[in-house]
Amino acid sequence: MFKKTLSFFVSCLLIASAAVAAKEPVNLAVIKHKLERYHDSGEYLHDISDVATKALRYLELRVERGDFKGKKPAIVLDIDETSLSNYPDMVRLDFGGTIEEIRQDEDKGTDEAIEPTLKLYRYAKAHHIAVFFITGRHEEERQVTEENLQKAGYLNHDGLILRSGDYKKAPASVYKTAMRNQLTEKGYDIILNMGDQQSDLRGGYADKTFKLPNPYYLIP
Repeated sequence: MFKKTLSFFVSCLLIASAAVAAKEPVNLAVIKHKLERYHDSGEYLHDISDVATKALRYLELRVERGDFKGKKPAIVLDIDETSLSNYPDMVRLDFGGTIEEIRQDEDKGTDEAIEPTLKLYRYAKAHHIAVFFITGRHEEERQVTEENLQKAGYLNHDGLILRSGDYKKAPASVYKTAMRNQLTEKGYDIILNMGDQQSDLRGGYADKTFKLPNPYYLIP
């Protein structure tokens, strides 16, 4: 009797587990609609502004204190969905596309500035804080990226670091950590590091990090 009861109980658990596992995910078309609504409603820009404003306030405080540890003060910014927006291209590709298609869109050099980040950038430059861009774009994209940054208003930056050599295929967090480390070895105190991916921020070599929202794609 005990074995029959146990067998019945196990069978019920398996049926219940199967029912939970079989729950249908949210339809992809619904998710894409929510992504567009998040952007078009102004919520996306509002959330970006909230983070960038906190980064600006932190930078202002550090400038007022002047506590740069005897090093050259600097900030680090990612490019795509941090400094420049690819949103129109993402919509055109229906939030998909191949790596080649995405890179072709980047290389058109028409991405617009993300204004809250540009405001942070201008404050840093006006107060003699070096600004470095560390991006997942490749070295071959340097000229078009430089031109796009200039057109978008990011004038006279202190360095554009792109993937090259052994770092072309390295995980983003490994590559970006190594690049920040190189900056610190050159005598820079990276006051803050801002990006839209956790992989932009992991690994240290920055006094404080700021994560911008990006529900559109993930770079591990």
